[in-house]
Amino acid sequence: MSISDVSKHNGILEAAFTQFIQYGFQKTTMADIANAANISRPSIYTYFDNKEEIFKATCIKINELSHQNIAQLLDDDNKNWTVKNKIEAALSEHYFRFLEISKSPHGSELYDEHNRLCGEIAQQSVKELRNLMTKALKRADLNGEINLKNIDATAGMAAEILQMSTAGLKAELPPVKTFQKRLKQFVIIFFAGLEATKSGK
Repeated sequence: MSISDVSKHNGILEAAFTQFIQYGFQKTTMADIANAANISRPSIYTYFDNKEEIFKATCIKINELSHQNIAQLLDDDNKNWTVKNKIEAALSEHYFRFLEISKSPHGSELYDEHNRLCGEIAQQSVKELRNLMTKALKRADLNGEINLKNIDATAGMAAEILQMSTAGLKAELPPVKTFQKRLKQFVIIFFAGLEATKSGK
């Protein structure tokens, strides 16, 4: 796509996200999205066949941006952050927008549509989150910041436990601040068992 096409494509997704949040999936029409994106109704069909396709593309875009942010949060160049801080921030970033959307007036409907249309996308998103956390945990274990032997786990196993436990923390869809407080407490408890001894491994 040309730069202009990419701009219009992204503009449609941003407009659609706003429309879905404000009016729900069922009530939002292609005309609504086109108007919000400041393009004609026929033009929107040169980019997407229907609103289901737009919804899926919106999910993909949100996940891509989230993974970019997570990769930066977990980057080894963040020298002033411990791996515990990085993991907490990464998990918060991954689930933050989901909780915000779920608390919108149309949250339950959007959640249902997400499950219907974006199941594979969500699975891939979780896989990518675990991969990024696994790399960060491996680095921390190698440099002596943590000791995975303390819990008899590989970095991949630890990443899986962290992700699955955090998914459980948001299962009842608590307020974002409540979720973040619980996440902080959980990460503190989890990493207490990974503290490296002064004498090393």
